[in-house]
Amino acid sequence: MRLRDQVMLMPRNNWDYGFGALYAALAGLRTGGTQAAGIERLFDQRPVWTTSGRASLYAILKSLHLPAGANVGVPLFCCSVVSDAICQAGLTPRYLDSGVEDYNVSAEDIDRKRADLATVIAVHMFGHPCDMDAIAAVTDSLPVIEDCAQSLFSTYKDKPTGLLSTAAFFSFRCGKYLSAGEGSAILCADPGLRRRIAETVETFEPWSGPSMLAHALSTFAKATLYHRPWYGLVGYPVGTRLDQKLNLTAKSGFDAKQIAATHLALIETRIAGFEEKIEIQREHARMLLGELAPHGFSLPAENDGCHANWQQFALRFHDTARRDQMAQHLFSKGIDTSKYLDNIAEEARAHYGYTGDCPNAEALAKTVLLVPIHYSLRTRDIETMARAINEAAANI
Repeated sequence: MRLRDQVMLMPRNNWDYGFGALYAALAGLRTGGTQAAGIERLFDQRPVWTTSGRASLYAILKSLHLPAGANVGVPLFCCSVVSDAICQAGLTPRYLDSGVEDYNVSAEDIDRKRADLATVIAVHMFGHPCDMDAIAAVTDSLPVIEDCAQSLFSTYKDKPTGLLSTAAFFSFRCGKYLSAGEGSAILCADPGLRRRIAETVETFEPWSGPSMLAHALSTFAKATLYHRPWYGLVGYPVGTRLDQKLNLTAKSGFDAKQIAATHLALIETRIAGFEEKIEIQREHARMLLGELAPHGFSLPAENDGCHANWQQFALRFHDTARRDQMAQHLFSKGIDTSKYLDNIAEEARAHYGYTGDCPNAEALAKTVLLVPIHYSLRTRDIETMARAINEAAANI
């Protein structure tokens, strides 16, 4: 890669945590945080707060009082931290296949495996809502948990994700929308279940003042390395070496902690007017959809009745070789991409008892490439990327 392209390397994800974010977070140390009334107004419901999506899922599962070792239906094509939280709760992942068009859990596969399941997790992949009506039709009396880590402000039939199930959780860590460092909100309309969830979270460890300060400063430093020019010069090469050495994507285990005042304060600061940033990202998606010529790959699309936040833009290739060639070409042009969940089947087999009955999900893991469209990019960045993708597609 030329030095200029290295300096201008386009980050695959958006770590939006600059001086303003650091100031807003540290203000929470003085005030003790707030109740983040903006989230409460958005959903007309007071959330239960934890430090992470994993901690939230763990709290929900523990509060459902499922039998020890019970099977939790979870899509294979989702981050392995979900499986880890299931195991930490003393339960067993039972993997479900996905649809190849929308990347979301297959209601048909839920129906096939329904007799083995105690509950189902519906992950709104890349910000595109699952077909919740189809899921409700096959789950019947089973509790359904929405994983909304990627779907803030997405809607299904004019109703926000997070309000479509037994319980739901969001994640506000860096790399996702809001980029508050950490933080997660649990929504639950059932008073009894919500009370049990809140009681479970009350047993979690609180953050200390020094740990909040250290986390805010380290998040600011990491975010700096996720922006030009430092991403190409330092962040990418160091992060790649660490990931290979430490297998950072596995992320086994987690801290069951309450939310930090620093994270809560930043969430409250950012939620007001955040839809404007999501609309920028939606416009970036529309630009790519209008400019890309899909040779050898398929473009993503919104399902009928859905309004997606386009948290990620996924290209699905006809085979692994074409995906990898596209990733290599874009990197040579100064555009970083992500082979999302590339090894998820191998990891699930090795650690979580996956038996190989999710062929669509396995195919998606080997053929999906995420390209950056985050709101921090400029219009000319999206235009440059569209030209590079079309150029590569014509030659692969």
